[in-house]
Amino acid sequence: MKKRSYVSCLGALAVAMTLVTTSLTGGTMAKYATEVTGSATATVAAWSFKANGEDATMTDIDLGNTANRASYNEKTIKEGVIAPGTEGSFEIVVDGTGSEVGIDYSLVIKKSDSSSLPSNLKFTVGNDEYTLGNEITGTIPYSASMNKTVSVKWEWPIDTPQDKNDNDYKGSTFTLNITVTGTQQTPTAPTS
Repeated sequence: MKKRSYVSCLGALAVAMTLVTTSLTGGTMAKYATEVTGSATATVAAWSFKANGEDATMTDIDLGNTANRASYNEKTIKEGVIAPGTEGSFEIVVDGTGSEVGIDYSLVIKKSDSSSLPSNLKFTVGNDEYTLGNEITGTIPYSASMNKTVSVKWEWPIDTPQDKNDNDYKGSTFTLNITVTGTQQTPTAPTS
């Protein structure tokens, strides 16, 4: 029987020690705790981009109406048409008014797939000859006035000897497609 009482004593001692340890460590687990909450807000920059006052589809530009009429005698060419020996210009206004970011823009003028053009029809942007289909790029920095005017000059010269190709276009209509794209400038760090 001594064996049993020894095991019983040890079991009782283990239970007692567990109770004492639990009561001692239970008091040392208390601590202060605080939870603080908040939120973050941001105002997103405004974006506005237009070409010739339109934000989706520009009004068609009629080269016949852009011809430099002051240079031609009204008895030599009908108003509203072009012919070899005429020239003119038109403007595309790239407008970011209302945007709160700088804008990179690109402008592409190309002939439509269904049109062919006189081989000697020339275009100039600024002081540089422009090849149809090439990209014209520029930047409008963020400021109070966020627009830029791109002037495009055209000329259909009379070649000497006359270009036989010109006769192929009498009475025809050809179409140029104009695409203007605006993209937000990537913000950069100030320069020192």
